[in-house]
Amino acid sequence: MKPWELVGETRTPEGDEMTLTRHGCEYVINASGQSLMSSRLHGSEEALAIFACARARTLEAPCCLVGGLGMGFTLRATLDALPPDATVVIAELVPAVVDWNRGPLGPLARHPLKDKRVVIELGDVAATL
Repeated sequence: MKPWELVGETRTPEGDEMTLTRHGCEYVINASGQSLMSSRLHGSEEALAIFACARARTLEAPCCLVGGLGMGFTLRATLDALPPDATVVIAELVPAVVDWNRGPLGPLARHPLKDKRVVIELGDVAATL
């Protein structure tokens, strides 16, 4: 059996340890030793984006806020649901999560951060509102 590999580590603004680990092709983000999310299952993230963007598809130049980047699945589904003139703002508290999505996590959701419609706001989503 393959061991879990530490891919990245950082601290949250509150000082908690956050890690990105990999086991084969599965990635997991942990905070304080607890699993926050896995690349294995992400249907709920996609369903959230599809539901939230249902009415925005018909708007001219819609702007959508996504609180937290995670592994990029919600962002990818949001981009896929919105028209080409949309803007999607990502509020991400932990800068390393953005770096991980530009690096090893990028292929999982087809590199959503490369989309020109994406604006990244580092900080708490409440401050972005």
